[in-house]
Amino acid sequence: MGTIVHDDRGMASLKWHDAPAGLERPVLQVVGEPALTLKDEDGSYDPYARHAATLPGASRGNTTRTDLRKLSEWIKMKRALEDRRLRGEPDDED
Repeated sequence: MGTIVHDDRGMASLKWHDAPAGLERPVLQVVGEPALTLKDEDGSYDPYARHAATLPGASRGNTTRTDLRKLSEWIKMKRALEDRRLRGEPDDED
């Protein structure tokens, strides 16, 4: 019922074709419980507000924050120590 076409930038889209005049479309019906409804607590649906179900005690990743200032100081200290070792100076460890 359609064809994939590409624009001048290469982006794909679908070009719909008209249905033939004699095409009979099937009627779809819900089979089973006729009173099926969606549970909606606040009257609106926001697909971006969904939360994945998690098991109790399941880890949600790294929950501790990294102190980037301390990391930067540690990297500077390691570089200075390496420079001293390359120049042959003794380490200043206690």
